[in-house]
Amino acid sequence: MALLNDRTILIVENDPAIGLDLRATLFSVGALPVGPANSVEAAFALIADHAIDGAILDIRLHKDELVFPVADTLQALRVPYVFASGRSTALMPLRHGDRPFFDKPFRAEEIIEALATLIAQR
Repeated sequence: MALLNDRTILIVENDPAIGLDLRATLFSVGALPVGPANSVEAAFALIADHAIDGAILDIRLHKDELVFPVADTLQALRVPYVFASGRSTALMPLRHGDRPFFDKPFRAEEIIEALATLIAQR
């Protein structure tokens, strides 16, 4: 997956085990993962500190917070992102309905491939 070599990928994920699995998978394909962030505030801090090339977003975060303010910011910055969540797509606002969505449990490789495709199209 050379498309992700040296690309900084933000992980916003409430479950620490899933976040660490995504991180390890990203490292294995040469990406530079940041996170996992488990709140909107933590995600914004990482966005402020890093030049983000792509992101993997869980929908429901710590204390039932929703990730959509982060998705809105990434969209405004033209940063590609995908959703990976155990929550229904019924929670998805229309403005994000065109983004790839992966149900938990998912295979991290599928998410990485979709994200790499989005980054290549940018």
